[in-house]
Amino acid sequence: MDSRHFLDRNGARFLAGLICVVALSGLALTWHKQNNTDTAGRSVTASGVIGAGNANAPSVSPQFEECRTKRSGDIADMLNKGVIDQAKHDDFLANALQTCAGMFPPES
Repeated sequence: MDSRHFLDRNGARFLAGLICVVALSGLALTWHKQNNTDTAGRSVTASGVIGAGNANAPSVSPQFEECRTKRSGDIADMLNKGVIDQAKHDDFLANALQTCAGMFPPES
């Protein structure tokens, strides 16, 4: 039997490290959501323009435009039918744009 205090054992230290990693990951994802960026740091705005205002930014792919149009239309329908409120609409739209940007990255 180990005579050390339970906080001095390897299992407790591993658990503390795991909690730290999970907390920092949650903090990073929250920061990206608040700054309207995806996890790669690219800007994702409600208008669907990635890297808006930068003349050297890569162009948006046609597949991205199609994905954005379909998903934003579906989300707008949910808002019009009263399934979601305006706050959820904004969150869903931001998540949909991040998903489309991940599936169809900008063309160089």
